[in-house]
Amino acid sequence: MNSYNKKEINLFTHKDIGITCPREKKWEDMKEVIGGRFCDGCEEKITFVGGYTKGEVMALQRELGESICVAINNSNDSVIVGIPKFKNIELKEDTIVEED
Repeated sequence: MNSYNKKEINLFTHKDIGITCPREKKWEDMKEVIGGRFCDGCEEKITFVGGYTKGEVMALQRELGESICVAINNSNDSVIVGIPKFKNIELKEDTIVEED
């Protein structure tokens, strides 16, 4: 398996959102800021993680805090906002394998 396929297998998806926005804020209604959008409900920057791997989202969590809010397209191609469901996971990016 080449590294491209490993990255594709380990992509962060809408299935990796544990809690969707409890304030029911919509991505398209948020103010655009550098690197994402700003949620006036929780007063936090929301990062769009489409194309990120799970490892990259975990690194973002370590940098910004476990309860970061992220946005990604769901299977209907609309954007959902929420909190990643993994916490404090110390794995190398290429060791995370998603099984159905």
